[in-house]
Amino acid sequence: MEEIQTMIEKVKFDIREGRREGEILQTLRPILDKEPEAAVRMIEELSALPSLEMARLLQQLLEVPCDKKIRKAIKRSLYRLKSKGIIVEEVSAGKEGPVFRPLQTEPPRGFGGPFDFLGRRFLVLVIPHAGKGLTVMQGIVGDTEGLVDFSGGEMTRKRFKPFFEEIQKGGPFSLIAMEPSYVGYLFAQANQLALDQGKSPLQEYIQLRKEVESIKKEYEQSPVYSMMETDEIEGDERVLNRGGDLLKTDLFGSWKIREEEIRPYANEVWEAEESKLVLNQPQKEARFQEIYQRALSDLFPEEKRSLYRRRMEDMAYYLFKSGREEEAKVSLAVAIDLKKAPNVIQPNPFLFQLVVKSIFALLSEAYEKKKEEFSLIKKP
Repeated sequence: MEEIQTMIEKVKFDIREGRREGEILQTLRPILDKEPEAAVRMIEELSALPSLEMARLLQQLLEVPCDKKIRKAIKRSLYRLKSKGIIVEEVSAGKEGPVFRPLQTEPPRGFGGPFDFLGRRFLVLVIPHAGKGLTVMQGIVGDTEGLVDFSGGEMTRKRFKPFFEEIQKGGPFSLIAMEPSYVGYLFAQANQLALDQGKSPLQEYIQLRKEVESIKKEYEQSPVYSMMETDEIEGDERVLNRGGDLLKTDLFGSWKIREEEIRPYANEVWEAEESKLVLNQPQKEARFQEIYQRALSDLFPEEKRSLYRRRMEDMAYYLFKSGREEEAKVSLAVAIDLKKAPNVIQPNPFLFQLVVKSIFALLSEAYEKKKEEFSLIKKP
């Protein structure tokens, strides 16, 4: 580990001194060739330096034949640098000049927040125009409702900064930088979902649709899969089993199942608890477990599981971009598990705890109401 740290410091020094990337690469070759695990750690730490020189070095590393894990680490690191504002453009093979060069025009920017329990999230898309200002679009998209709200218009660059700061202050959670093409994709998908449900299109979206369409790309899966090492997550039961703990965190704390969906099962739990039949505690627990399992099966058919899988993938994306990488791993582990057929013996820990939490939230309300009524009866 000490040797790796020494190597990292040497690379940082060489970059500051203006040494050519090709020369620095030769210094790194022994580790790349012989110590892939150490090389991955070194690349991850080097990518913490947000500089164009580091991006160029990493791109040259990507051109060198090396271990699959190293290549994935390089790609993740390049993505992180881009998310930190190192806007670079790859030069095609055989073309003279540096591997990367700054873009001559300001690129689009995208931002987004986390999901709430309704499956909604807030998105911002900023598209600059050469010699003009910015087209700034904001909206709320729901994965079951489609495009809930949308507005936008022209704005000066000077005005955008305080505008964005105000947005950040106004929400419960910060917005993270997202791939603008992905934000465009999400807006377009949400609009189409609303139309498929027979809703009237939002007029402001119609007016700005061409702006969205100009930068959106098609995504077969969440961008999180290009950022995180799924081989280390899939099949790791220890990570997956922490899925239920996500519901104790700030981002998932408000998540619950809609009252009209969960109430029948909450009523059953209440009746089992209040039953006049003489049931010992183990018998009651067995009854509760049977209710939880049935709720899980009834409320999460394949379509609903796919919906939650996509939510958890993008929550992993949000967590990762927020610097909460351990929670991101757990969220992605939950998503990967939701691709599989349901397992009655080992249910998805996140969905199972979501059922239990939602039931007891209703029972807690009912208990408080009953206690209040009893208190009123006893008063003279």
